[in-house]
Amino acid sequence: MAPKKKQQQQKQKASSSSKNKPQSSSGPKLQISAENENRLRRLLLNSGRSATNSVHEDSNLTKAQKAKKLHSVYEKLSCEGFTDDHIERALSHLKESATFEAALDWLCLILPPNELPLKFRSSAAILPSDGGSVGIISTARDDWAPLPDSSVATAHEMEEIPIKNKVQRKVDTLDSFQQSQADWIRQYMEQHDEDEYESWEDAAVDEASEPRNYEIIREEYHHARLQAINAKERKDKRGQEQSGQIIRKLKQELSDLGISVDTLAAEFESCHRAIENKTIEAVVSGEDGCVESAVEQVGLQNNEMVTENCSTQDVSSSIPSQDGTVADAESEDIELGDMFLEDSSSGQALHPEIVEMQKKEKMKELTSEKNLEKLEGIWKKGDPQKIPKAILHQLCQRFGWEAPKYSKIQGTGDGCSYTVSVIRKSSGRGKNRKVGGLTTLQLPTPGETFELAEDAQNRVAAFALYQLFPDLPVHLMMTYPYASLVLQWLEGDLSGDVKNTETDRRVGFVDSLLNADASDAYVSEDLSDIYGQNDSQISYAQEDKNSREAGFDKVAENTDHHKQVEGSYLKKQQESKKKTKKYEDMLKARAALPIAELKGDILHLLKDNDVLVICGETGCGKTTQVPQFILDDMVEKGHGGLCNIVCTQPRRIAAISVAERVADERCESSPGSKDSLVGYQVRLDSARNERTKLLFCTTGILLRMIVGNKSFADITHVIVDEVHERSLLGDFLLIILKNFIEKQSAIYTQPKLKVILMSATVDSQLFSHYFGDCPVIHAQGRTHPVTTHFLEDIHESIDYRLASDSPASFRSDIPMQKGAAVDNHRGKKNLVLSAWGDESLLSKGYSNPYYVPENYQTYTEQTQQNLKKLNEDVIDYDLLEDLICHVDETYPEGAILVFLPGVSEIHTLLDKLAASYQFRGVASEWLLPLHSSIASSEQKKVFLRPPDDIRKVIIATNIAETSITIDDVVYVIDCGKHKENRYNPRKKLSSMVEDWISRANARQRRGRAGRVKPGICFCLYTRHRFEKLMRPFQLPEMLRMPLVELCLQIKLLSLGRIMPFLQKALEPPTEEAITSAISLLYEVGAVEGDEELTPLGYHLAKLPVDVLIGKMMLYGGIFGCLSPILSISAFLSYKSPFIYPKDERHAVERAKLALLTDKAGGANDIDNGDRQSDHLIMMIAYKKWEKILRENGAKAAERFCKSYFLSSSVMNMIRDMRVQFGTLLADIGLIELPKNYQVGGKWKEKLDSWFSDTSQAFNVYSNHSSVVKALLCAGLYPNVAATEQGISEKALNSLRQSAGPTTADSNVWFDGRRVVHIHPSSVNSNLKTFQHPFLVFLEKVETTKVFLRDTTITSPYSILLFGGSMSIQHQTGIVTIDGWLKMAAPAQTAVLFKELRLTLHSILKELIRKPQTANIAENNVIQSIVNLLLEEDKPKR
Repeated sequence: MAPKKKQQQQKQKASSSSKNKPQSSSGPKLQISAENENRLRRLLLNSGRSATNSVHEDSNLTKAQKAKKLHSVYEKLSCEGFTDDHIERALSHLKESATFEAALDWLCLILPPNELPLKFRSSAAILPSDGGSVGIISTARDDWAPLPDSSVATAHEMEEIPIKNKVQRKVDTLDSFQQSQADWIRQYMEQHDEDEYESWEDAAVDEASEPRNYEIIREEYHHARLQAINAKERKDKRGQEQSGQIIRKLKQELSDLGISVDTLAAEFESCHRAIENKTIEAVVSGEDGCVESAVEQVGLQNNEMVTENCSTQDVSSSIPSQDGTVADAESEDIELGDMFLEDSSSGQALHPEIVEMQKKEKMKELTSEKNLEKLEGIWKKGDPQKIPKAILHQLCQRFGWEAPKYSKIQGTGDGCSYTVSVIRKSSGRGKNRKVGGLTTLQLPTPGETFELAEDAQNRVAAFALYQLFPDLPVHLMMTYPYASLVLQWLEGDLSGDVKNTETDRRVGFVDSLLNADASDAYVSEDLSDIYGQNDSQISYAQEDKNSREAGFDKVAENTDHHKQVEGSYLKKQQESKKKTKKYEDMLKARAALPIAELKGDILHLLKDNDVLVICGETGCGKTTQVPQFILDDMVEKGHGGLCNIVCTQPRRIAAISVAERVADERCESSPGSKDSLVGYQVRLDSARNERTKLLFCTTGILLRMIVGNKSFADITHVIVDEVHERSLLGDFLLIILKNFIEKQSAIYTQPKLKVILMSATVDSQLFSHYFGDCPVIHAQGRTHPVTTHFLEDIHESIDYRLASDSPASFRSDIPMQKGAAVDNHRGKKNLVLSAWGDESLLSKGYSNPYYVPENYQTYTEQTQQNLKKLNEDVIDYDLLEDLICHVDETYPEGAILVFLPGVSEIHTLLDKLAASYQFRGVASEWLLPLHSSIASSEQKKVFLRPPDDIRKVIIATNIAETSITIDDVVYVIDCGKHKENRYNPRKKLSSMVEDWISRANARQRRGRAGRVKPGICFCLYTRHRFEKLMRPFQLPEMLRMPLVELCLQIKLLSLGRIMPFLQKALEPPTEEAITSAISLLYEVGAVEGDEELTPLGYHLAKLPVDVLIGKMMLYGGIFGCLSPILSISAFLSYKSPFIYPKDERHAVERAKLALLTDKAGGANDIDNGDRQSDHLIMMIAYKKWEKILRENGAKAAERFCKSYFLSSSVMNMIRDMRVQFGTLLADIGLIELPKNYQVGGKWKEKLDSWFSDTSQAFNVYSNHSSVVKALLCAGLYPNVAATEQGISEKALNSLRQSAGPTTADSNVWFDGRRVVHIHPSSVNSNLKTFQHPFLVFLEKVETTKVFLRDTTITSPYSILLFGGSMSIQHQTGIVTIDGWLKMAAPAQTAVLFKELRLTLHSILKELIRKPQTANIAENNVIQSIVNLLLEEDKPKR
């Protein structure tokens, strides 16, 4: 028959050449160099992190239950091949919290590779670490036994290990592999030679053919050898060749059984030598020339020593096959030798003569042929005798144990000496249970050596048989001289019950471990009794105890005295100020405001109530006057020292402008100056000091104040302005305020926090009812009449004609073909259809669906035609330009305020006006944008008055809708649109979506025109839309936005469980929305356990961005890769920069590849892997654009955009967003912004260039694409897809069932729930082979199929380091992520990655304690992770 190994090799070759089948089911293999692995292990062990994570989890278990659990763990580990010493080290560290998996993790991390059982070892055990001169990877032979080196240093010694020169030999350090290459090869070859007879592991056997019996092979081998000898004597060359072929086949067959060929050769030589020397002087049977020899040397009679059957008859097999023979043998209830039964001796001392008689009786019994019954099914009289190694292997195989392993004892000089290790399986139940585990035995005469390795191994195998099977007459089946050794040991009674010895050791160890834990618990209990009492006293009587013992009464008195003195000083200062002419005039102007009439009512109601709602119409003065009413009242009463008013505004510009206005009204210097009581604080800008009594700030700033002290300590009044906007943080603040008010009412604290809610258009009863029916005050507005012109009136008055090719016109004359680009991307319907160059199109007719003919019968035919074909979802910039020019030409002086939805739209109109004749020259300087991204200094220009004959045109977002007043605005042009935050389920990101405003918003905008004199409002929407289609109020953000960021704030403020807290909201979100948010927090690793905030979650809670973007940015700063991550984060938050003109898709794709291949822009390490990333292309595009803009100017940058199909406006927006994101990281202390960066002009450009500076610590790895891609995985996970090669068997079967029939292509992608496809616009769409079987993506779109847009192929290392929960199957070397992603890694390597994760967790924890970590990228662990990522990305040779 053909040798099985060759059959297997052929099968493997055939399977590897199959193109349509996925690779090995083990998944992609991790390939990590020994040098990197050893360095990482030393680093992690020396960090000491793993030595501090022992946690007691089973405090509710009884001592007996704990002991049982520890015994079970001990036995399982022993059965895996770990020594007792190693097991006890692990359990001593883990203590009561020990589990089998935790212990395996600890052992795989702590033990040097060559002290681990083979199946747990990584490549570091077999690779030299001398600088990589031998390039071997871990995908070589899976069963390759590494070099044994018992001298490897333990973990606690590694800190002092010196690096040895590579010419030194056998150094006792972890770097003992750094010896000369010749030494290493010599040791490997020596080990390889020994493995030929040492390794008795079962080889992979072809399941289709049943292995033959060892005895049959043995007889055929002996017969063939005799034939070969006879042929040689006859000089028969052909006979010799035939016998040689048979011998080679038999050797191969024996090798497939896992038995050394040397075994057969030794038996034959022993037998053949006995025949030649004619030592057979006993009885000759004469049957077929067979010889029986009586062994007189050992005093045995009729005991067969050597039997040589010359026939080739079959002998019954005792070696189990793979078809279940083992199970049949075990079912015979044969207690082989009762090897683990307790000795029945009573232990009493007996007379020596009696002992001698018992020994002789036992020897007689053992040498009796009656004992042969115990060998039934194993060996019988007449069978040939075997060497001990063969017998031990046969018995281990019979019991289903692992094959015995032989290890050479070091330091034995020229001779050989071995130990043998046997891993036994447990069996039986109850009292008859036999424990399993690893047993390592060596000869009872230490130091004894032998010339031949074969002889030394047979001797220790004989001793193992004698120890493990004491009641089996193994000597009867054993060859000379090993049988005589066994009898000598039996006579000397060296046997010790192995089972009892091991059991006693385990019991003793577990008892001592539990007793030690108990004593530790008693000590800690005593300590807690001592200190806990003090803690409780402090907690129950904190103030009294502190004031008595620490003298805090005096401190409190001094503080109160200081406040009183300050109050008296402020009172006198106020009285003096009233006498000045300037202040008197200002008081008169303030008294003329409508809100002034209600000052007394407001102060009186605040005195008797904790909450007050003020509903004042536009122009009543509530924003500037109510805070001053409270401040003046407290100052005049002498309580100014205690006053601390915080007034929140929804926007930065509002907070700053109102603060400056109030300071001016109070005749004080600018906010934050020494003589001013007014200040402001917004992100990136602050003007306040210790004298500030009235602070204007954004809602987020107030929330950060609360985070600091978990309460409203020292704050006397909180004024929430513009509550009608119902922002997410605004409604969140209301829940916190309500909870605080309820608590302070219950405990009757003094002084109490007072809350004032203010708005122009507010559902007053809704807020009043929410705060326990608190009082409401209504204030009349002081606005001048405003004339409103709707869209139809505007068309009529300027005789406007809507061009048929206008973007705002439905074009019925040109049918739109599939694949044509959708020109407009602003429309509510077109938003989804046009983004990212999708081929989806509008499917309805090409006329205005909101056109109602009867509403426009009095208008001209031209106006009716305009409205009939108008696309109301699109902003008509031609109409805007004509209208602004019309107002400028025909209406009296006064500024024009134009409302547009976003920054991009503002720039579009600015460009259009600047190019017109009417606004050229000096006039163009007064075309002023106004939005949140503009610097505070630039925003202030909108409040200035222009020169005579120059019209000021302010183009603003809804930032100008409330709070700020621009005095000279007379004309308002309202496009009726705004952008509001919505949750995008495709992106799983919160994004800005353009939509129609509400009627309340429209009234607010109209009110901006009548603040100083009668005004006019031009509405670019029809009266029908305003009256019939617009919502009455804006939908609260809490009902239309994801709640992820809000949930993080709840945990950061320690406000309890998320669901109950959010259900207290003014208008609570749905349970589904809350559950979805909590689920995402668990997926990204922001919370764990019972909604506990992780270190990552802590930092994400401080970044006011989407959690996926925040996580990516955070890791970008930590890993020294900030600039590219800022660019990618901005693109993901906004949109792709690529434009897809009609019929130019292929040109765009070529342009993308050209960006990658052209290195002129600074991209340096672009390889084939980088071509497999849409995100890297975007990053490179921005990098090149920014460089051209900086070096060659705006026109060159514009030409660059055109040549590569890029949107210039998008690139400008990305620059602004990069600066915004970078400053957010500065807010939490991750980076430190340069000093005085806002000094001078173009600060935004300067800051963006600084973020791109590769010499900064946060950019040291920004040129390494493998690091960038790993951080992409960190941010976008769990948005991951995989091919079959990267999916676990169980998950893949489930996916195939749900997906139905698929193609035979191995590059089918799954997202964990379904089959998905890479979108045609992605650079990965047409690829046939991928660098790795995993990719990350941003969004999915579903048309005819489910498509993944912008994708990046990501590596196994990235998934392991930044993916979901990791499950390690230590025995099989399989790692599973989140239950479905799979890869292959030795247990030791997998545990290393697991520990790296935990260490990264610790680094984030350290950032909480010490955020000023400018050199975080220089952290050794971070550098090691980067080195891993760089190594993985290198091309494999």
